[in-house]
Amino acid sequence: MSAPGPILQEIHRLRRHAKDLAGKIEQGPRLLKAHQAALARQEELLKQAQEAVKHLKVKIHEQEISIKSAEAHIAKLEKTEISNKKEYDAMRAEVAGVQKNIRGLEDTILELMSQVEEKSKLLPELEKGVAKARADAEQLQRDHQEKMDRFLAERKKALEELQQVETNLPEDTRVLYQRLINAKGEDGLAAVEGTTCAACYTEVTSQMVQQLSRGVFVICKNCGRMLYGVK
Repeated sequence: MSAPGPILQEIHRLRRHAKDLAGKIEQGPRLLKAHQAALARQEELLKQAQEAVKHLKVKIHEQEISIKSAEAHIAKLEKTEISNKKEYDAMRAEVAGVQKNIRGLEDTILELMSQVEEKSKLLPELEKGVAKARADAEQLQRDHQEKMDRFLAERKKALEELQQVETNLPEDTRVLYQRLINAKGEDGLAAVEGTTCAACYTEVTSQMVQQLSRGVFVICKNCGRMLYGVK
C-alpha cells in the first residue's frame, strides 16, 4: 500500500471506527443513568400510590374513632337523669344531632373505602412496573462493564492500527494530513463516490478523477478535505 489514496482510505476507516467506539463508551454511563432514573420514577410512582392508600386508611380510622366517640356521647346522654319533658326533648334533640353526624361520618367512610379500593387496584401494575424497571437496570448494569471493556479494547486496537498505517504515508502527504486532522479530526478526510465528494457533495473534475484512480489523493476545492477514491 504505497500510494497515499488507499492509505488515507484505511486511515479514514480506522478513525471513524475509533470515533464510533468512543461515542459508545461515552454513551454507556448516560444510558445507565437513564435506566436508573426510569427506575427511580417508577419507584416514586409506587411510593406515591402507597402513601395515598395509607393516607386514606388513616382518614378512615379517624372517622371510625369519631363515630365511637359520638356513640359514647349518645350512651352518656341516654344515661343522664332527666326530671322533666323539656330536658328529655333537649336530650333527644342532641342525640338526633349526634346520630346525624354519625351517618355523615359513615358516608365519608364508605367514600374513603371506595377510594382505597380504587387506588389499591393500581398497586399491582405499579409494582410490576418497578420490578421490570429494576430488572432492566440490573441487566444493563451487568452488561455495562462487559461492553465498556470490549469497546475500550476495540478502540485501543483501532488506534494502534491507525498509528501503524499512518507511518505508511509519504512524508509530504503526512504534513498536510496532520494539519487537517489537527483541525478537523476524521472530518479532514472524505471519500469520492463516483465523481462526488461524499462530505460536501461537490463534483470533482475529470483530472481529479484520474488522479484518484491512480491512488493519488486530491483536495476538495469546496470543503478542503483530503479526498481518496473508492471503488
